[in-house]
Amino acid sequence: MSKNENTTQVNEVNRISGGTEFHGVINSVSDIRIDGLFEGKLTTIGKLVIGESARLIGEVIAKSCDIWGEVDGKVLVKEVFGLRKCGSIKGKIACQKLFIEEGGIFNGSCKMITEEEFEDNLKSQNQ
Repeated sequence: MSKNENTTQVNEVNRISGGTEFHGVINSVSDIRIDGLFEGKLTTIGKLVIGESARLIGEVIAKSCDIWGEVDGKVLVKEVFGLRKCGSIKGKIACQKLFIEEGGIFNGSCKMITEEEFEDNLKSQNQ
């Protein structure tokens, strides 16, 4: 038998569909796509995608993130944070790399961090 390890599952995606509201906490080892409303704290070692009709309110910790919809809160990303042309964010971002497409709305602050700073932030948030 193999031992249990937390690894990103290549073809597995957790999804909150349009018309669905979720309030609470999500912890995942897979990618997550939100097309409805999520309010709370979300942590994944995979990629987070916020769809065009989606809204996220709260805190996010993810490996990477693409925002097509609306985010209001705090986002901590290990690698790349992308704000697409129809996306908007109001809040704080901490990431290694950032891109904003023309038309994306960014209202808040951004701190560029190293992988070590990501791990330190992750530890402090889990305490």
